[in-house]
Amino acid sequence: MTQAATRPDTDAAANNGDGIIELENIRKYFPITKGVIMRRAMGQVKAVDGVSFRIREGETYSLVGESGCGKTTTARMVLQVETPTDGVMKFNGKDTRQFTNADRREYRASVQAVFQDPWSSLNPRMRVGSIIMEPLLTNHPMGKHEAQEQLETLLRDVGLRQAQGDYFPHEFSGGQRQRIAIARALSLRPKLIVLDEPVSALDVSIRAQIMNLLRELQDQYGVSYLLIAHNLATVRYMSHQVGVMYLGRMVEEAPTRELFANPSHPYTKVLIAASLPSHPDIEREEMVISGEVPSPLNPPTGCHFHPRCPMAMDQCSTIDPETRQLSPVHQVACHLY
Repeated sequence: MTQAATRPDTDAAANNGDGIIELENIRKYFPITKGVIMRRAMGQVKAVDGVSFRIREGETYSLVGESGCGKTTTARMVLQVETPTDGVMKFNGKDTRQFTNADRREYRASVQAVFQDPWSSLNPRMRVGSIIMEPLLTNHPMGKHEAQEQLETLLRDVGLRQAQGDYFPHEFSGGQRQRIAIARALSLRPKLIVLDEPVSALDVSIRAQIMNLLRELQDQYGVSYLLIAHNLATVRYMSHQVGVMYLGRMVEEAPTRELFANPSHPYTKVLIAASLPSHPDIEREEMVISGEVPSPLNPPTGCHFHPRCPMAMDQCSTIDPETRQLSPVHQVACHLY
């Protein structure tokens, strides 16, 4: 397995299938207050500022960008841990703001998560079998025999032995713990799993195994993934569609093969230039940026990237760039186009 390879079914999956989750102009602003008794607003952090994308059935959609660009906040809104300040989020075509209690229960069962740290995401006082089956038994009470069959199936699907269901988390390696977390997420047969840096805390030798497992399970269960990642090789291998975020905004979106072959936004070019090539002989455009990511409390006017952009023009500092379609499947927010 070559980690930097692009998924062979990228374009087909990006163009076909219905939207499981749709975000339309989603915003999340966190107020900054001062004082203990007489609290007053001092401003707001624009963590996510008008992001739109759709995740289709059986597709892996990746959000990439530097730390602080809003990827995790977007994922938390998809998980309904955070409530959007503005914008619309739809699940199977229905606005989540109009959910009934039954709709909300269905959503929580249909959208699960696998977190970055396999050591802190599992209850150390519970046996692995109970950890995996807890979500399923809470939502769908069943007999002991049926529950045991379900547990054996899940353990087998993630590459663990039946007997390991009686072990505690501390008896497993990091890669095995992540397999347990994946089994727990799959127990409710979700439509979408949010993968928050699922392999970044693992040894390099184990990462490829977990990524291959996730792809196999996607084919087997038909589940969609929202992947949050920094490593572009992981994104390229796992994803059908990629969205590039910078300081709370989506700057470019395209199918994986198209994005890596023809990056258009200067920030996307910088990210790809800074990553390791899939082969040492590959020559790429060298792009270097200076400075740090500006504070979302006081973002730059115009294009947020213009203070660091090597291709900035006069209008970049004053005018917000519109999102333009470079092709039916490739869009970019940049004054160069």
